[in-house]
Amino acid sequence: MVVKKLPKKTMGLFVGIALGFSAVLSGCASSDGDGSSGASPSSAEENLSFDTTFSLELGSSLGLPGVSPEIIKHPDGGYLLLATSIDQIRAFRSSNGADFEPDPSISLPMGSDYSLVQRPDNSWLLYYVSFDGPPGNPGEPMDPSTMTKVVMVSTSQDLKTFSAGQATGISQDGPGMAWGVPDTYVTPEGKVMMMWVDEVEGENWEVLRTATSADGLSFTANEGFVISDGYVDPYILRAEEGDWVALLSTTPATQRLPQKIFLARSTNGETWSIAAQPLLEASDRNYLDPGAVEVAPGEWLVILSTSEKDQALSGPYDYVSATLREQE
Repeated sequence: MVVKKLPKKTMGLFVGIALGFSAVLSGCASSDGDGSSGASPSSAEENLSFDTTFSLELGSSLGLPGVSPEIIKHPDGGYLLLATSIDQIRAFRSSNGADFEPDPSISLPMGSDYSLVQRPDNSWLLYYVSFDGPPGNPGEPMDPSTMTKVVMVSTSQDLKTFSAGQATGISQDGPGMAWGVPDTYVTPEGKVMMMWVDEVEGENWEVLRTATSADGLSFTANEGFVISDGYVDPYILRAEEGDWVALLSTTPATQRLPQKIFLARSTNGETWSIAAQPLLEASDRNYLDPGAVEVAPGEWLVILSTSEKDQALSGPYDYVSATLREQE
């Protein structure tokens, strides 16, 4: 059983880092939409009290390209950032949370959307998205339209080397753009949960689904979805008894741009209320893929991806920092 996560989001057929990165960027892209919400602001109750105030102050660029960042406090001190990008090195260390340097000693499994959970014995579970599909013709890359995404898990004792990945049981039903960007976190009962972006029949926009695991290795998808209306890129800041807090972004569908960052709250991790106003928005830029790590009581270092408004699905994407504060 897993009891805590340090505060922080194919196989052989994953042919080409650039191809995989391209597929990741479409992971939260709505396949369709008529411009209307098709739902209330979430599939959640709308009367949950936001009895504390959160503010998000934008910081500076990290000088690193990428999406779907995962950041944790490293057991040896400082911070560890896992990036999803086309670069060969995807692991970075920082002593201050602002200046990150590559750490080539860390050998990550091939994949994207990394998410870490620590076990009681101080070993680690690393979750990531991989791809499956028919191989391309000789000398040609795989066709993204034929690939399906699967969530894999690897284990590590030292955050440097990782075991061969095994399937978690969570995978895409069939090829499609709007799927992925999973975040993993630990419930008050000590189970591991996963939340990811999906699209379901009858919904115009992306939804967020969840799955549960007793051992952190094998997951069972829960019925239905917990959030709808095109909220994507979930990151669970807190999962405590009666008090769950998440950061979300919004769909990259053209008619809903720019992408913004919202705060969501829940009493049980199943029924969510989303704040009426975004924490972060800009008329000319997209902000997406939040990841965070608590640096002091009520204060988090947040790493976000950003792009120009009209480049939501093409990039380039860069990481920027921000500070999230909670006040009673």
